[in-house]
Amino acid sequence: KSLSGRRPVLQVFRSKLDSDPGLSVHQPRSGSASPLHHGAATLGRNTGSKSPMLAVGNTGSLPRNLAATLQDIETKRQLALQQKGQQVIEEQRRRLAELKQRAAAEAQCQWEALHSSQPHLMTSYSPAMAYSPTLSHGSMGPPPLVHHSILHHQPSSAGEQPYDTLSLESSDSMDTSVSTGNNSACSPDNISSSVGGVDILKIEEMEKMLKEAQLEKARLIESRERESLARHQMLEEERRRREEAEIRLQDETFHRQQLVEKEVRLRAKNFSQARPMTRYLPIRKEEFDLRSHIESSGHSVETCYHMILTEKMCKGYLVKMGGKIKSWKKRWFVFDRLKRTFSYYVDKHETKLKGVIYFQAIEEVYYDHLRSATKSPNPSLTFCVKTHDRLYYMVAPSAEAMRIWMDVIVTGAEGYTQFMN
Repeated sequence: KSLSGRRPVLQVFRSKLDSDPGLSVHQPRSGSASPLHHGAATLGRNTGSKSPMLAVGNTGSLPRNLAATLQDIETKRQLALQQKGQQVIEEQRRRLAELKQRAAAEAQCQWEALHSSQPHLMTSYSPAMAYSPTLSHGSMGPPPLVHHSILHHQPSSAGEQPYDTLSLESSDSMDTSVSTGNNSACSPDNISSSVGGVDILKIEEMEKMLKEAQLEKARLIESRERESLARHQMLEEERRRREEAEIRLQDETFHRQQLVEKEVRLRAKNFSQARPMTRYLPIRKEEFDLRSHIESSGHSVETCYHMILTEKMCKGYLVKMGGKIKSWKKRWFVFDRLKRTFSYYVDKHETKLKGVIYFQAIEEVYYDHLRSATKSPNPSLTFCVKTHDRLYYMVAPSAEAMRIWMDVIVTGAEGYTQFMN
């Protein structure tokens, strides 16, 4: 009975829904209401404009909690729509501002490119281009590229139509609205021609700079080659001069050696029979001149720079063999006729005395024919000075110095007394 009693009520409700489609969103059921309207509201779909008013007006015939819920849902839907619309508006404003900035930058660049290439374009003007609308317009003056209110975001003047900066259609077409009309200076033909002229000028300038750099490089390479050639010539000249100097020095040394040997041979040949035996005897006269005596013996004192010879003294370096330790050391010898001594020092400053040979102790002076001196530095220049208690071996720096020293020491050999017998 309950089912049969409810069927007329359901049929009446269905007929009411069929007659009034606005009430279908509030169809009551045993447990819950239909979620069709709620899903449409939450998804943001725009249902009929009368449905909210009908829903609010018909709350009297619905339960109170369901009416409050529907009203709350409707309020939230309105807030969501407002927030979403605000976000969309902000996004479009931001996009429009970016497009404005981009369009202003591009217009400025194209304007500068056009002005920079305008003299070049005017020089390349031909009669065939006289009918071009772009050139005819450009000859009259620079056309306005972009509206002032678009570039600078300012209100237009009184006689012009203001631009709607918030409209979505204008923001989408901002890229194409920068250059409008066939007489615009930013048309593709003019832009390509101006850019082509700028590129040609840049290419010509770069080619000119490249040629200058190549010429500079060639000049530098040529200067380096000249410097290296000059340096090489200077080195060759210096080497040649050095070789010539060495050859001259060798020739001069050889010539001097020949002169010395020739002089020695001549002296030995001519004066060997002229000198008496008394030349090898000691001389005790106070007025005796040692230098003149040596020069009269045929020695060249001026050319012998190894020794110093005066009227009473003779000084110079000799290498002497030690008495106990048979080692050869260079000493400075002094033959003094005033003190009647033959002394030797460490060096020519004569501060440290190493030994003294008195004239009374010198017996003989002779050349070392037997080469008895052990390990002599130069056996051909070694001579001997014999005393009462020791035999001195000495080496002169040259043959001439050895002969002069032997003749000098003989004048003081007062220990030789055999001639007195």
